[in-house]
Amino acid sequence: MVEQVRLSEKYMTATGNVADRIVFGFGTHDGATADQAHDVTSAKSVNNGLRVIIDELLVGNYLEEIQCRTVVDNDAYSAVPVGATPDDIARCSTAKDVLQKTCPGSNPLSVCICHVPGGCDGGLIAEGTPAGVLDVNQDGSADDTHFISDAVQIKCGSIMVPTDIDGSYWNPSGDQNVPALAGYDALGPAIVLKPGVHPLAPAGSSVPWNFLPTNTDCGLVFSPTVVDKQGEKVCAPPGGNVESTCSPGDVSAFKFHVEPLSVSATPITNGATNISRTNAIVLRFSAPVDPANIDLATALATGSITFSPALPNGTTVTAPTPDTLRIMPPTTGLSANTMYTITFTTSLTDYYGQPLPQTITLSFTTGM
Repeated sequence: MVEQVRLSEKYMTATGNVADRIVFGFGTHDGATADQAHDVTSAKSVNNGLRVIIDELLVGNYLEEIQCRTVVDNDAYSAVPVGATPDDIARCSTAKDVLQKTCPGSNPLSVCICHVPGGCDGGLIAEGTPAGVLDVNQDGSADDTHFISDAVQIKCGSIMVPTDIDGSYWNPSGDQNVPALAGYDALGPAIVLKPGVHPLAPAGSSVPWNFLPTNTDCGLVFSPTVVDKQGEKVCAPPGGNVESTCSPGDVSAFKFHVEPLSVSATPITNGATNISRTNAIVLRFSAPVDPANIDLATALATGSITFSPALPNGTTVTAPTPDTLRIMPPTTGLSANTMYTITFTTSLTDYYGQPLPQTITLSFTTGM
């Protein structure tokens, strides 16, 4: 059973500032206050992650794969068959010249077997034969593992969020005892699940492309292959109460809501006066914005962003990151002693197509 889920939320501090904190968004723990355990209605969109704490051990073979020496299916990682032992990994980590003998493809407990029609490594390794475990330090174990992409996923509305397979992992250690050093974030056993890069992001992109669709209800989707040691599928009991019951495979009791798309500006605030006419104005969004919106010409044409009065000729607008717009006035500056209004309409969307929930206006007045 899913006993607790920890994730990061945005909240208003006592001084009226917006900050973020990690809370129990599902379940609770002895000693946790209402501020530390409650339904999450404004989850952080960018660079968030879930710690899904399970009440007993799962079969790790269905959650992580080990690294091979070359691509063996759709990547260079291989599932470990249930029943395989460290000795099976070691015999498939041997030198290339003996690998066929120590790690035959006919053995159901062999790992890193080529499953590419026509062969692996450019055809040098025949289909059904071993490619070998990557073991550069020759300690008899795999040098790396990664999370299986569809083992556990975050689903927001109808959007299946990609998983960061390198940042996510299965941690089979831990229990409900809270250690002094890491606190609640060491509870286990746990699946640490992080959103992956948006599928349409440019190659090599990272944060802030690892984000959740804004203003959506989200939950978890477990692959039916993910089971505990008794073969039972994961479920989420009401409130994380493991003394209660839930149907195997049903995790619908857990859900959270992601913060809406929003915008802030520096060094200006709404209503600010005596703003420098020549300094850059930086607009920051709470999540990556659709390129059509963050490109000024397109934004102006579609009405997702408007400026009144119009920016003077020579103003440059760039997007140094997908969640940032930088407005640089010409050397002559913006008009003196003038109130400018920037309007963001609901045509503005994040990269998943989730719109600004309502029109936002930001006004400021320049100095002399």
